[in-house]
Amino acid sequence: MGMEFWDEIVGQPTAVGVLERAAAPEVVPAHAWLITGPPGSGRSNLALRFAAALIARDPADRDHVYAQVAARTHPDVAVLSTERVIIPIEDVRKLIPTAYYSPSEGRFRVIVIEDADRMSEHASNVLLKALEEPPERTVWVLCAPSEADLLPTIRSRARSLRLVTPQPDQVAQMLQARDGIPFETAERAARLAQSHIGMARRLATDAEALARRTSTIELALGVSTLGEGMAAAGALLKVADTDAKALTESLD
Repeated sequence: MGMEFWDEIVGQPTAVGVLERAAAPEVVPAHAWLITGPPGSGRSNLALRFAAALIARDPADRDHVYAQVAARTHPDVAVLSTERVIIPIEDVRKLIPTAYYSPSEGRFRVIVIEDADRMSEHASNVLLKALEEPPERTVWVLCAPSEADLLPTIRSRARSLRLVTPQPDQVAQMLQARDGIPFETAERAARLAQSHIGMARRLATDAEALARRTSTIELALGVSTLGEGMAAAGALLKVADTDAKALTESLD
């Protein structure tokens, strides 16, 4: 098992190299990590890959472990994610005790908090206490848009890893390899999505979503006067509302 385990992580060779070295069997990794980067750069996917690499007792087992981690069924990983604007303190309090469980199958127990920037200040302070006295076999992985989105005291206790925005052709190559999408279609979707990986996949596989995205670009580019701007704003609002409803139906 080599670097191919990380193939679905797009345009992040430096970050992948750091995490691959940290997950090596002979290495004792930092007990807390902060993965930051713009939306769509792959923060959460990278965190879950890292979790699997840390848990797997043998590099050959990584793919099997990752499948369980991604499905949230592995006993040695806990993932806190939310669709809310704020992660409530109750959710963090429920998570903290699980950090003190010994790994049942793997080398480490890994706790992943997606969108850690959404924690309230009180929730952040609860997490801080757990980070100050970390169990020996537990690794925390926090994801956020930037380091500035978290308390300085939390940042100081975690090793930071900054992701970059992938290039459109890198996103297109991944969509072509993983989803069988023609490269030209994938690259157009990646450019329209500004290299947001999840959005690019959606645009490349949903003709109606692609049409709505294209219309928003055309509306914005066609504005040259205040009146046109006001009219475009109203039209964009309708497009955004339609897109939001379509995404909600898809998620449901």
